[in-house]
Amino acid sequence: MDYLVLVNKDHPLPEGWEEKLKTITVTNSIGDQIDIEKKTGEAYQRLKASLEEEGIYIDIDSAYRSVEDQRELKERFLEKYGEEYTAKTVAEPGFSEHHTGLAVDLYFRLKEENETFTDIVENEDLVRYPEIWEKIHQKLPEFGFILRFTKHYEDLTGDSYEPWHIRYVDSPEIAKEMTEKDLTLEEYLNKS
Repeated sequence: MDYLVLVNKDHPLPEGWEEKLKTITVTNSIGDQIDIEKKTGEAYQRLKASLEEEGIYIDIDSAYRSVEDQRELKERFLEKYGEEYTAKTVAEPGFSEHHTGLAVDLYFRLKEENETFTDIVENEDLVRYPEIWEKIHQKLPEFGFILRFTKHYEDLTGDSYEPWHIRYVDSPEIAKEMTEKDLTLEEYLNKS
C-alpha cells in the first residue's frame, strides 16, 4: 500500500487501487457505518483516544468513498450549496482522495454540562470552532496524519480550506516534517 499516493484534480485514483484496498468498518456517534483503510482506521482510533484525554471528542463523518458515492455526494452538494461552493469543496468522481481510504473527514462532539453530546457535523457549523480545530491539528502528526487542505495553499492544492479533512501518510516522521515545514502533499512528493 502506497500511503503517499497522490490523488487530486490532476491525478486520478491509480488503476486497481480499490481491488487491493483492505478496509474496516466503524460506526460513528450518529450511527453511520464508515469504511476506512485498516491501518488508517487504527491510527485514527489512537488519535481519537488521545484527544479525548484532553476533552476533545471527534468522530468520522466520511472516509473511504467509492466513485459512485462521490457522484452522489456531488449531486447532494450541488442541490444544497450550489455550483461555486461545490466546485471548491467536492472532488470530481475518480479524483477524490477519499477513494484511497486514507482521507478522513472529521466532525466533533461538544460535551454538555449534563454529560450529553451535541454533534457538530455540517461544514458551515464546523468552521465556527477554529480553536478546537487548532488543537486537533496539533495532534495529527503524532499519529501519522496531516491536515490536507490548509488555508494558504488553496491555489497549489486546488481545494479550499477544510479543517476537517485529514490524510493518513503512515509515518509520524513524514507527517511532522510536512507540518513543521508547512508542506502540502504535492510539495513533499515533488521534493522527494
